[in-house]
Amino acid sequence: MELYCEQNVNNTSIDKHRKRNSILSVLRKVLLGIGIVLLFFLLGFGVNIGNGIVTIILGVAISLFAAAPFVLAFVFLGRYLKNVSSEYDYILNGGILRIVRVIQRSKRKLMATIRLDSIESIGKISSETYERFAASKNLKKQYAVCNYDDEEAIVYVRYRNEGEDYLLHIEPNEELVSSIRRSLPRISIMDKSMNNLNPVKKQ
Repeated sequence: MELYCEQNVNNTSIDKHRKRNSILSVLRKVLLGIGIVLLFFLLGFGVNIGNGIVTIILGVAISLFAAAPFVLAFVFLGRYLKNVSSEYDYILNGGILRIVRVIQRSKRKLMATIRLDSIESIGKISSETYERFAASKNLKKQYAVCNYDDEEAIVYVRYRNEGEDYLLHIEPNEELVSSIRRSLPRISIMDKSMNNLNPVKKQ
């Protein structure tokens, strides 16, 4: 019998820091605007002071250099807001586990599609096995976690997809862990650290 289980991982910091995030969102747009205005102003100024090729190249270089910090601040603030405003849906349907990233509770993006028969190991990040996996440079690390403080609630999933090895981090509840366990082709895939499910939080 194929199992279906869905878990929504909520990010409590979205509501807690809503005002701060709104201010940073506005600041991000202001910084981009300043960068664009500065770029065009300096480009225009550089063209007006001379028509020589060297002068033009120098003017473009100075303009880009001056505007770059504002553009970079725009990019980094965007990444920061994306990370602190992300939540996740874990959807187990038959032999497929899908990880969906929900950004600002409006935009949904499929982050990973994992066949359960491609999973090689599942365990808690507090286990010794995880330390060995985390040290490997050959594993691509993925994070679908909202609460990084509770290590006992975070579970790693090592799997292989299209010739690449991945190390996914999730924070499943007991129901999802139980459903995955029942759907795995081999019980030995579960690390011994998963024997005690009590620390893995319920949602």
